[in-house]
Amino acid sequence: MAGNCPKYLALGSAVVLFFLACTNDKAEEPRKEAPVVVFKSRPQALSQEQRNELGFPPEVISQVETTAGAAAEPFFETVWIPSKNLKGDIMLGRERLAGVSVHTTKAEKTINVLSEILLKQGYLIFRSEQNYGSVPDVVSVIKGTSQYDILTVQKTEGPNYKLTTTAIVRWLKVRQKKHPFVITGAGPDWVEARFIRPPKDMSAFAREVYVFAPDVVTQGAGTIPRLARQMKESNGFYLWWD
Repeated sequence: MAGNCPKYLALGSAVVLFFLACTNDKAEEPRKEAPVVVFKSRPQALSQEQRNELGFPPEVISQVETTAGAAAEPFFETVWIPSKNLKGDIMLGRERLAGVSVHTTKAEKTINVLSEILLKQGYLIFRSEQNYGSVPDVVSVIKGTSQYDILTVQKTEGPNYKLTTTAIVRWLKVRQKKHPFVITGAGPDWVEARFIRPPKDMSAFAREVYVFAPDVVTQGAGTIPRLARQMKESNGFYLWWD
């Protein structure tokens, strides 16, 4: 029996080593990460209570829904008010129901078809969110008779260039006298418009755009001549401040 001890010790050692090796293999196996699930918010349907609050004629909302091929949603304007409890320039924001919106892949068509029709009834239609084809754009309708009301509602600014909404509207009004246009969209830091009568010298106009909104060239078109070509092809212009 004593002569068999080395044999059993060797066997036992082999078992222990095998067990440790298996344990290490398991320890080194990479952990499987849990799948990441992204939940996208769904458009919120315009409730009857909101319809009553807005007071928009049912036919106006119906026209927008039919042309856009989408159900109406509430459109909110952010209203900034000074804080009474804090010192300094801190502002508090609240949302105010200001109109209706639709998520649609037919933004251009919806705006082109309904722009003049709604304006005659005292409403403005515009692209309020540009998603560049990744997801549907958002087209909104508000009460108003001046197209510059769109920028006021959207709080359009160029803070990095110290441009307020008032300054942007002032610049647009000067160009409007020379080259009439219709504002077709606006957001917190951008404006888009379609020419009614395009500039005869598009290169000169492109230089004016570059001076006022440099990001359109430096982070967009790349050069002023290319910007001029783009504006001529689209029969419109775009302002953007990063």
